[in-house]
Amino acid sequence: MGEVFAGRYELLDPIATGGMGTVWRVLDRVAGEVKAAKMLRQTDAAMLLRFVREQSVRIDHTHVVTPQSWAGVDDRVLFTMPLVRGGSVSGLMRRYGPLPPRWIAVLADQTLQALEAVHRAGIVHRDIKPGNLLLEPTGSSRPHLRLTDFGIAVPRDEPRLTHVAMVIGTPGYMPPEQHRGADPDPSADVYALGVVMLEMLTGQRPIDDDELPPIDVSGVRSGNAEHDAVLDVVVAATAYDPTRRPSAAELRAYPALRELVARWADPALRDGLEVVDEYPPTGAEPAAELPTAAPPPPGSPAGPRPIGMPPPPPAGPGPGTAVLPPPPPNAAPTQPEVAPTRRVPARKVPVDALVLLTMGAVGLLVALALLLI
Repeated sequence: MGEVFAGRYELLDPIATGGMGTVWRVLDRVAGEVKAAKMLRQTDAAMLLRFVREQSVRIDHTHVVTPQSWAGVDDRVLFTMPLVRGGSVSGLMRRYGPLPPRWIAVLADQTLQALEAVHRAGIVHRDIKPGNLLLEPTGSSRPHLRLTDFGIAVPRDEPRLTHVAMVIGTPGYMPPEQHRGADPDPSADVYALGVVMLEMLTGQRPIDDDELPPIDVSGVRSGNAEHDAVLDVVVAATAYDPTRRPSAAELRAYPALRELVARWADPALRDGLEVVDEYPPTGAEPAAELPTAAPPPPGSPAGPRPIGMPPPPPAGPGPGTAVLPPPPPNAAPTQPEVAPTRRVPARKVPVDALVLLTMGAVGLLVALALLLI
């Protein structure tokens, strides 16, 4: 058994490390469920405030991971969220390499749905990358993506927690204006998604330079309609001028993306990709208890009695069992024998003890009399 945090969450194993702490797989002993939990040491006030901010971001959407509960012990705090068992887009690319265009289109479409909800709530995520795009284990069926890690997300109308010269985000996925210290804007999330789409298509991580030049995709066009349609979406999302980038809703309506999403079930685009369960049940997880029928009384048949068949005779005594004769008619019912009750005599105080007590009292009286004389 692992460490039990706050008397409730049993730490099973670490599954990821983020910018603000470690993500664990935990067993919630109260709910009886295995969950994901992010744990952080309270190193400074700004980081703790970001942690609380992430815990407070509760966007109810099918493509967003929503925090559930939190606890704190000494210098550590954690909050729990549903365990998304299919891993991440990053893990999917490590397993298969570049992804087919239909997968890229569906994953981008679902990320844009999540960003629509996030931006509508007045929040900028600021850390869109493959490791923060989680997947449910859907096998070879249509994937189901869920956006996570709001550790550096920021409401547009709240004070910033960083100095002007400090850049927050993952290098390679941040737009050029974010490197120059621009205020957080939803267009930065759209840019990051465009970079992620290009990475899913080529299998190559973005360059980590401080100041990125405009993205040029002319060298990766192949002439394949589906392949180049993904690049058309990338070009729109990664416009160097943030004012020219579409919003999440506008990019989701982009014709090239809509056409690819609609062709998910096209037999001509089938592939061998699968999203498997990366966290199969372990001995630490509670097993589902199935209802069981009550056992039949002794001597009863194992199955139901057919209609019209008389009930079976009562079971006779087993071998070696003595059978007593019935009592005679009008015989008085026998009373069970009751063991006689033994009275415990009251404990007597020894005479010697009484004598000693009397002598002590007399001695005290004599001493008082001498003091008064």
